[in-house]
Amino acid sequence: MKRIRLGSRNLFLTLFLAGFAAGVLYIAMFGRTAVHETTLMSAYFFSKYQQVEFASEELFVYTLKSRMSVFTILWLAGLTVLGTAAVCVFLFWIGAALGITVTTAAVKMGPVGILLCVAAGLPHFILYVPAGCWLLKRVSAMPGSGEWRSRQWGDGKRMFRMYLLVWLAGAAIFLAGAFLESYVNPMFLKTVLKFS
Repeated sequence: MKRIRLGSRNLFLTLFLAGFAAGVLYIAMFGRTAVHETTLMSAYFFSKYQQVEFASEELFVYTLKSRMSVFTILWLAGLTVLGTAAVCVFLFWIGAALGITVTTAAVKMGPVGILLCVAAGLPHFILYVPAGCWLLKRVSAMPGSGEWRSRQWGDGKRMFRMYLLVWLAGAAIFLAGAFLESYVNPMFLKTVLKFS
């Protein structure tokens, strides 16, 4: 059992890092022109960011909806045979998105861009990363072949109730994360930008 857990952890990390490397390679090989043409992740972008007044309530609702919709789709996939595959694709995609973002920031702004990417993920990533790993592990561990449904009077109902608690835990985590992302992060990032 310990070997299986260790194996899934290594698989998840490998998929995330492979996605990250793919994102970096994509920008290095095909995206350099696009990086230089966009104002995203540039000094101009961050100077405008400092002047923006955020409607935190609207940002909170948008962030919560976007995070919960992705998580709910993954959670529902855990009830099917596609659960583990969905988690693997998600990890690769998140890694690629991060690789593209960090590489774009590094090309546009150098080491300061990378530091700003780290600042843009605080403090909510401190909550999202460990909680997300736990939630993804629960989704991929759900026997999606319909095994829980076939055990109508045995462990199946109990298994489904426990899996329903995973969704409730995810909802609580993303509620707290969306609060940090929409109320705390903009103030934190503006403070960091003043010193950069």
